[in-house]
Amino acid sequence: MSTCTVTITRLADLRVGDFIKSWDGHRYNPPRRVTSELGPITAGSLVQGVRLENPTPGSPVELVLYPAEMDGRTLDVVRLTL
Repeated sequence: MSTCTVTITRLADLRVGDFIKSWDGHRYNPPRRVTSELGPITAGSLVQGVRLENPTPGSPVELVLYPAEMDGRTLDVVRLTL
């Protein structure tokens, strides 16, 4: 396996396992790993979001990106390729 860097502007284009390096030029250190693709935040909810792994182990804070806030922004993403 290898990796490639892609630029996306819609959360729906993120995949589980992607690492977000930066958004609109602001670097994430460490990069944030996508743990679930765009979908309902809770069962039956109309609210959609993308869940990210929290870089602080044991933290109860859940990291979620929402399309209304992020679509249209530039996300630089590292993706595994076959």
